Amino acid sequence: MLLDSHKLNRVSRLWLKVLHGGTGLIIYSVYACCQPVFAQFCANPSGQLLINQTFGTASQPLSMAGLTPYQYVPPTCPSDGQYTVTETIDGGCFNYTWYAVPTDHTPGDADGNMMIVNGANTAGAFYQQTMSGLCPGTTYELSLWALNLLKTGICPTPLVPNLMLTLETASGTILSSVSLGSIDLADQPVWRQHTALFEAPQTPGAVVLKLVNTKGDYGCGNDMVVDDIQVRQCEECVANQVYVPDMFTPNNDGQNDNLTFFMPKVSSYDLKVYNRWGNVIFASTNVNQQWDGTYGGSPCASGDYTWVLAYRTASASQDQSEHVQTGHVLLVR
Repeated sequence: MLLDSHKLNRVSRLWLKVLHGGTGLIIYSVYACCQPVFAQFCANPSGQLLINQTFGTASQPLSMAGLTPYQYVPPTCPSDGQYTVTETIDGGCFNYTWYAVPTDHTPGDADGNMMIVNGANTAGAFYQQTMSGLCPGTTYELSLWALNLLKTGICPTPLVPNLMLTLETASGTILSSVSLGSIDLADQPVWRQHTALFEAPQTPGAVVLKLVNTKGDYGCGNDMVVDDIQVRQCEECVANQVYVPDMFTPNNDGQNDNLTFFMPKVSSYDLKVYNRWGNVIFASTNVNQQWDGTYGGSPCASGDYTWVLAYRTASASQDQSEHVQTGHVLLVR
């Protein structure tokens, strides 16, 4: 909603991990409304397209069942936590404080729809899609087109949507996240592209891709329209890589309680976890044994820990020499 006299001072703390794709990374800054926008693109723009969400057309609308937790309203002016899909925005919403948007973004899309999103009063996902068949360790590009619906000069302290991409397991465990930047106000309704590269995790099964608005509060603004959400594969599939989340929270809530390694089948496995003084506080040769954030039966303090993993793959079709990987994990209580 645009205006609310009962504004809450609520801060949503989200851990962000910016993943830099190994092969095919292009980074540059463009300027939108006097603010730099950080962009990442596939070096090979002709890679396989896995998602191409255009939201249908006025004559053939798309069912959004399962694609958003927001509440649907017919093409009109959605309030906080609501959305609609429509081929045009007349600009009359909330006493003409929104821009008029005559057409969607999709090129050559007659009567094409776009998704209007009125940000909820709490941070969270506004779009999600389950993906399967991703190549572990391989770089992908997510892109979308968006514009801020709020006219400039309306609010003294406008809320500006800020987007983040997360990859999660079906049970809700966050595997990785990367920033897509803010949907800045502009002096006219101009579509701008937001992109980011991410690396497919080593987790088995499907993953859930979510677009999250990290701004959630009562106030003026936080309204946007999005279109043409795409996910493209940037490179050939990478094999024999281990994926490890960069954070875990051993608080016994059933989510992210253990340090988990997602990896191919192995014939040997040797894991050691070190504290900041270089002491081994966890060791295992059993791939199914996970560190629960304790040492000697007592909880370890929050902070950064180093792990070293040596393993050999079990598949005859893969390199069976010993692989050694190291990394860091943040323990948060």
